[in-house]
Amino acid sequence: MRLTIIANPVAGGGRAYGKIRRSLQRWEHPGWEPTLLPTRDRLDAGRLARQLLHDPPDLVAVCGGDGTINQVVSHLPDPPFPLAILPGGTANVMARELGLPLDPVQALRVALGMRVRRVDLGVLRRGADRRFLFVAGIGFDASAVARARPRLKSALGMGAYVVAVAECLRNYPFPEFEVTADTGTWRSTSCLVCNARSYGGGLHFCPEADMEDGLLDLLIIQGVHRAGLAVFLLQAWLGMAAGRDWILRVRTRSARIEGPAAVPVETDGELAGHLPLEAGLAPSGFPLVVPPGPDGF
Repeated sequence: MRLTIIANPVAGGGRAYGKIRRSLQRWEHPGWEPTLLPTRDRLDAGRLARQLLHDPPDLVAVCGGDGTINQVVSHLPDPPFPLAILPGGTANVMARELGLPLDPVQALRVALGMRVRRVDLGVLRRGADRRFLFVAGIGFDASAVARARPRLKSALGMGAYVVAVAECLRNYPFPEFEVTADTGTWRSTSCLVCNARSYGGGLHFCPEADMEDGLLDLLIIQGVHRAGLAVFLLQAWLGMAAGRDWILRVRTRSARIEGPAAVPVETDGELAGHLPLEAGLAPSGFPLVVPPGPDGF
């Protein structure tokens, strides 16, 4: 059987890429013929994945951060092969959601087990034409993603996002926009569109989100509450994401979000454009490799 690994050599400081290369040099899985395709820049993973359509392998594994995985998902939303995740980034949100080992070589062993589940895939249209596995963020969240500096991510890991969030809590202007879901319309200053429970740093902003239920879970923040938002984020990090009267959670099949064109959007931790956008789902179609047993979400 043929395995292709698309790997980001610089994600997470290159540590995961080095481990995968060493594993391939002493390959211990005789039933598999591996090929390693390193990316050359931030947008290369999607191009490499599309090239595989001419002669599809039996399995494609993506080694890198959530942004590298998002590139593949966005450019190949209906792959003819299962996709496996080999965590190699800063947050590794999707790997944590699935219950995968955070060591990429151990995750590769899981991948070769070929246990596949077909999950929902989030879709953004209009201003930002992208797909996402776990989240799209609008407003404050996307601004924090934009401020997370690559050098700090290499040096501090998740600490780089803490710095970015602190800067946004001080400086982000919180412009209002309008969120319309199946059950109503709300004014918002920040919004998460969640397909999965997990978020960076182990945060569960939408604990009821399920990648197989055909629904999106919205976290809608209303008004400007800098101190209150800081406390809410800290509580979420501690596993105590208490409710607030200015925070709404809504379940929906689709959402339309309209507002100032300067409001940024991110998908799976990568900037994806600006408002307006429409969010929906491609239900139960994306073939994702998961661990055996109850740990695989």
